[in-house]
Amino acid sequence: MASIRDGYQAQRMYEAGLSRYQAKDYVGALQQFQRALELDPKFDEAEAHLAWSYYHTEQLPPAIKHFRQALLRQPQWPGLYDGLGWSRYRMERYNLALEAFQQAVALDPGYRDAGVGLAYTLFALERYKEALPHLERLTREGEGGGLRNATSDLDQVGSRYAWTLFYLGEYAKAREQFAKRIPARPDWAGLHNGMGWTLLRLKDPQRARVHFEQALTIQPDFADAKEGLTQATQTKM
Repeated sequence: MASIRDGYQAQRMYEAGLSRYQAKDYVGALQQFQRALELDPKFDEAEAHLAWSYYHTEQLPPAIKHFRQALLRQPQWPGLYDGLGWSRYRMERYNLALEAFQQAVALDPGYRDAGVGLAYTLFALERYKEALPHLERLTREGEGGGLRNATSDLDQVGSRYAWTLFYLGEYAKAREQFAKRIPARPDWAGLHNGMGWTLLRLKDPQRARVHFEQALTIQPDFADAKEGLTQATQTKM
């Protein structure tokens, strides 16, 4: 009788936590999910949401702990690998993050959030050739619309795609990608900086200076843009 009552109470706590989680009250959600797990330690949905709540409150070590605990019982749940991947990514444990994202994508090839995590991790590891096809596809899907959450992450994905092309020496393609992103985010210093360096590589220092100056107007202490402006000013056309 006690276990039935505990299970009922755990479900109520979980539902209360889910309501707070959906309202982005992650601190309040944490408390409810913790109580649900105290009553039912094998409540997988509560543990998954507890892990994500820790993640959203930037408590990454406990987030990792609970993602891993849930995976012991649910090894085929791609969302748990995705959460584990992002937690590790934010702690700059890139090789471990890559393993988690690869597991998520293997279980669900169309899982965009995990695909983005995989691409970002390859980028962070400077494995640009491997990151390129993922970022190209993710950018194309985002520009095409119709995919849930694709448009909201397009600026970040597109920026990394442009930088990847730059690092691989594909300067004309990089210029095209930076040019697509800047109108949507004219206040993003990093995009102007990227365009500046790309134009510098394409031997157009005059236009490069314009973008470096814009980057420094937005972010006056941007060291990379300062270096770019110096080089653009010193370069003869």
